[in-house]
Amino acid sequence: MIFDYSKYEVMRFLLSNLAFFMEEYKIDGFRFDAITSILYHHHGIGVGFSGNYKEYFGSQIDMDGQVYCMLANDLCHMINPNSITIAEDVSGMPTLCRRVDEGGLGFDYRLSMYIPDMWIKFIKECKDEEWGMGHISFNLTNRRYKEKCIAYSESHD
Repeated sequence: MIFDYSKYEVMRFLLSNLAFFMEEYKIDGFRFDAITSILYHHHGIGVGFSGNYKEYFGSQIDMDGQVYCMLANDLCHMINPNSITIAEDVSGMPTLCRRVDEGGLGFDYRLSMYIPDMWIKFIKECKDEEWGMGHISFNLTNRRYKEKCIAYSESHD
């Protein structure tokens, strides 16, 4: 589902759902799946991200979608200051996990999606003695400065 974040009714619907689940069911955080679809007008479809900052800032940015992310994160942390928000993003958006008052989108963690893929590849394709420790070490520590990431060893894939 791709929402039109420029519409007041859509924004109100989405934000009220976050508040409802936090207040009624005491949910203490959310994983925002496929956040790349929210951040860009092209939704990340057919686009390769190389890390060049021109890919992250410009006319391809869905400003309304990014404002939604900022509001959603502020709302979650206002309702429960200890809540956790996790963004699943394939683009590598630089400001994803910076606080809103610093110009970021406000997520607490970036989901490290490469790590489970790396383990799956090693288990399926390599003998134990072929596992490259330098490769593993690099991918477990390859992060932007001060950006918190979370990973898992298994996935639905």
